[in-house]
Amino acid sequence: MSRGTDVFIIGGGPAGLAAAIAARQRGLEVVVADGARPPIDKACGEGLMPDGRAALAKLGVTVPAERSHPFRGIRFLSGGLKADANFPDSTGIGVRRTILHRVMIARAEAVGVSLLWQTPVTGLDAEGVRIGKDAVRSRWVVGADGGNSGVLGGA
Repeated sequence: MSRGTDVFIIGGGPAGLAAAIAARQRGLEVVVADGARPPIDKACGEGLMPDGRAALAKLGVTVPAERSHPFRGIRFLSGGLKADANFPDSTGIGVRRTILHRVMIARAEAVGVSLLWQTPVTGLDAEGVRIGKDAVRSRWVVGADGGNSGVLGGA
């Protein structure tokens, strides 16, 4: 094992970055690794409900108002059926995932998270995470690399 950390997070999308920021806020050393290069763009994470906005605020993450659009409720449509509702006390925001990713990366960097981009995790062992032929000791490993995780039991 060449180095060590308290928490190693596999996946640098919004979930991984949120976990990393929260762990740093509790004083833990954190490393995040992702095989991609930011900002990571895909069709998810573009609508934040009020509770999601509140969670980001607790992490110190602010999405600039000029880069987002508020919405007051949700609507589901399926065939001839629909269901809709307004949020009772707050609004959600629509924001491009690339914008959300950038502000979350900036916050993670500001609180001292170590970010390893274009660094795919190749496996786990008894003491931590494998990155190619190297290993990183870790007290905890968080899998935030999605449903198709090649490391944590996905496809």
